Amino acid sequence: MRLTIVSEMTKNIEGKILKADDEQRMVYGWASVVTEKGEAVIDRQGDVIEPETLVKAVNDFMEHVRVGKTMHVGEQTGVIVHSMPITKEIGEALGVHSDREGWIVAYKVYDDAVWEMVKSGELAAFSIGGRAMKQEID
Repeated sequence: MRLTIVSEMTKNIEGKILKADDEQRMVYGWASVVTEKGEAVIDRQGDVIEPETLVKAVNDFMEHVRVGKTMHVGEQTGVIVHSMPITKEIGEALGVHSDREGWIVAYKVYDDAVWEMVKSGELAAFSIGGRAMKQEID
């Protein structure tokens, strides 16, 4: 499953679908993982997203967009129904313990063809994309 976010990031980041519910046509998983066991995750473009930056982008996306497209193009094929950014601070405040920081989603698939691709395993991951200003860190 591919989801497009247009906000403050310039990358595509994939997260694996961990559970699918046939009856409700929902898929659950990490849309993005930015740290694993306290270490920053480097994406396919060699970039790192700070947890606080991801939270701002997720909040903006959920407030203004929530739409999912397949492979970042075309018409809407679904919508994010549940969304939870998880940072160390958010997790601690909620009593949620995870070795990861990132974004957990539940995505409702409307499109029949896309749902068939999810069930077959052809679409097995989420992908978020966006725009950002690149900053070199010493």
